[in-house]
Amino acid sequence: MFKVWAKNKTVYLFFVLWIHISLLNLFFVNRHGAVFLWQENSELNTLITHLIIAFSTVLFYILVTKIRVFVSDKKFGLGNNLFIFGSVAMMVLIGLLIV
Repeated sequence: MFKVWAKNKTVYLFFVLWIHISLLNLFFVNRHGAVFLWQENSELNTLITHLIIAFSTVLFYILVTKIRVFVSDKKFGLGNNLFIFGSVAMMVLIGLLIV
């Protein structure tokens, strides 16, 4: 069973993302130096949140990969108008989040 996990890149992606998120949440730097949040980062709620974030990111990666394979098979063609519409929609959403 471990050999299957070792060959699967999505498992690596999950663990790298989980460790990355946990390390980013472990400390912050202010004008007095680094402040480590050992106790807050080791709480069960925090660990579950990090796992959910990493898992949802991996699911999004799998979804994008499946869509990319589907589009590359020439079964479904995307026009330039769809990309322009997607770009405009993304800019509007970013603008709404900033405001």
